[in-house]
Amino acid sequence: MESFHKLILFLFLSIAGIFSCNQVKEKRVKPNIVFIFIDDMGWKDVGFMGSEYYETPHIDQLAKKGMVFTQAYANAANCAPTRACLLSGQYSARHGVNTVARPDRGDPEDRRLIPIPNSRTVPLEHVMISEALKPAGYRSAAIGKWNVGNSPEKQGFDLGIPGSGFQGHFNEEGEYLTDHLTEKAVKFIKENNPQKTGNPFFLYLAHYAVHTPIQAKDSLVQKYQEKQGTPYHNNSTYAAMIESVDQSVAKINGILEELGLVENTLLVFFSDNGGHGTYTSQKPLRGGKGMFYEGGIREPMFAYWPGKIKAGTVCQEPVIGIDFYPTFLELSGVEKPIGYVLDGRSIVPLLNGEKTLNREALFWHFPAYLQSYEGMKKESRDTLFRSRPVSVIRKGDWKLLQFHEEWVLDGGRENLMENNAVELYNLATDIGETKNLSAVETDKRDELLDDLINWQEEIDAPIPSEANPKYVAKGKGK
Repeated sequence: MESFHKLILFLFLSIAGIFSCNQVKEKRVKPNIVFIFIDDMGWKDVGFMGSEYYETPHIDQLAKKGMVFTQAYANAANCAPTRACLLSGQYSARHGVNTVARPDRGDPEDRRLIPIPNSRTVPLEHVMISEALKPAGYRSAAIGKWNVGNSPEKQGFDLGIPGSGFQGHFNEEGEYLTDHLTEKAVKFIKENNPQKTGNPFFLYLAHYAVHTPIQAKDSLVQKYQEKQGTPYHNNSTYAAMIESVDQSVAKINGILEELGLVENTLLVFFSDNGGHGTYTSQKPLRGGKGMFYEGGIREPMFAYWPGKIKAGTVCQEPVIGIDFYPTFLELSGVEKPIGYVLDGRSIVPLLNGEKTLNREALFWHFPAYLQSYEGMKKESRDTLFRSRPVSVIRKGDWKLLQFHEEWVLDGGRENLMENNAVELYNLATDIGETKNLSAVETDKRDELLDDLINWQEEIDAPIPSEANPKYVAKGKGK
């Protein structure tokens, strides 16, 4: 009889424990996520990264109160592939968005290879962040630039608001696009206040600024015309565009504070590629938009979450755009979609103060061409293209670039000492990528090259391999 009573007591406590655990799970408050995505803003284009000409006081204040990432990377050196990778959580070789529009940019007589065909759309079978967050009850909005095909609503967003009705950065009424998108974002936050709806929200605010055309509000332009510039930062209109972005960030954080949401909201600030070399510079980094040197892919980034992220912290661990997807899933308590490959790593450990993710390497793959423009020719490998087909690996402090024209057509690995198919840099001692060490550090070169080729095979990355019959050897630019 005593055993029977013990059994009944055990079952009662077990059921009570399960009920209690379920209550705890139900009461767990999932964080809101605000992702502010800037277009073409370079690594040095904000105050918290050292700019003295561009004024970003509100951005700088939030960065100071949060965690600054000094080695944050975009997945590509231009817009569409970066966005496709970030939203899908996958490297470009998996979804096929490798560049913006055509892969055969530039004069056909200057292209030695036929590039890989490019997709302008992430196929619907790829599960975007917005879709993955739905099981946790998130309401999501994609406001601003999209550029990955289909529509936000078809890819799991509850709301999609493009920048329609604007010619450049102004509409017919004179409204500025950055201000317009900010007001739409503020409205979304108000209407989806979790204190009223009971559901968390995910806001993907993708500004068109500071992309060309370089246009800004006259009042701000005049301010910078009267301010002394620096050798690398001196374009008054571009500076005014940046200040409008700063005002946008202030308004977004302001509504979060007004509604009492800041302590349960992760706010991330990021950019899609390097700055446009005609208007700004990322010195001491080499290059800018469209190039796979550091100036084209290293981005300004901070994460702000009062009470969760320690104020005034700096993270020097390399992170990349595909890391946001698993990060947001971990914070929301959602498992990754069944059978779906995620190439990134959650940075939650870094947000919690850990120093490393213990990741082996980061990769980039660009099987296309991007023609050069004034302002980048001195930074490029040649004067004709910002980038020719290239694959890149960053492992520890070392970075290797494999250029497929020379690799495919000039003897590949067997002729490395003569064909200039590989460049190797130590970013710890040469952040400006000025000293190609591929002929000196041969063991390190071979190690990274092996890792890169293994990754290409593992992910089935398409390599351009067909010679272009229209190519004409002119003895220039090479």
